[in-house]
Amino acid sequence: MTEPMAMASWPLHRRQGLQFMLAMAASSWLKVSGAAAPVKVGFLRAYEPYSLQDAQGMTQGFDVEVARRLCEVQGLHMQPVSDGVAGLIRRLQAGEIAWLGNQLLMTPDNRRVMDFVRPAYASIQLCAIQHEDDDRDFLGLDDLQGKRLGVLADTGIEAQARSALGRSVQAYPHIADALRDLAQQRLDLVLEENLIADYYIDKYRLPLRVAAPFTSPVAVGLGVRKGDRETMEKLAQAVKQILHDGSLKRISEKWFGYDVSRSRISHGAMR
Repeated sequence: MTEPMAMASWPLHRRQGLQFMLAMAASSWLKVSGAAAPVKVGFLRAYEPYSLQDAQGMTQGFDVEVARRLCEVQGLHMQPVSDGVAGLIRRLQAGEIAWLGNQLLMTPDNRRVMDFVRPAYASIQLCAIQHEDDDRDFLGLDDLQGKRLGVLADTGIEAQARSALGRSVQAYPHIADALRDLAQQRLDLVLEENLIADYYIDKYRLPLRVAAPFTSPVAVGLGVRKGDRETMEKLAQAVKQILHDGSLKRISEKWFGYDVSRSRISHGAMR
């Protein structure tokens, strides 16, 4: 038997032939063994509850579990790749990842760099989060003059709020801290996406409610490389399947306590 190190001295055509046979053998083994083909899916870092690193460094979260299920129904084994927004877009365009597992806003800028598959979630909205004992109506930034407003730092929401309200806006690196201050009535209001607010209200049993929407429902989707019709069609079919077989419902109830594919009555309406 030829020693492995001796292969480097083989003629090029013999090395290429052996590599081809090894690749064919690996392919045959996957088919015979039923092992799922690997696929790399991109996720944002530190985007709780959608994608985050657990204490063991494993990527977890609602979007991660949904994406893993989408891969399973396609006969694929998911390999998560974590990065920032810019890094994920670069990886997607370069073909380093197959698609983005987080739902991203279908803005004109995002549509220019990727195509989208609509996920199985109900609408996403920026909402007013209030203390459960607060029955005031806040329907727009004009209603917040002189009020203490909490927002997530370094976002478009912060920029818009500061331009309208100035120094009464308090920006937080983590939205959970803003919600805790609201629970202690150190703030009058927090602006946050409805699903994220629902998640933290339930997780920490906060005396808060999701009140009036501040924006129209926002279209979101799973990002796919421009022109990759095959991946888009397979993902769209997989989304239909997890809606039909109830797996999306089970995953969303684990993370949010309800089925996010259906619109929910807010915490405030359930008082």
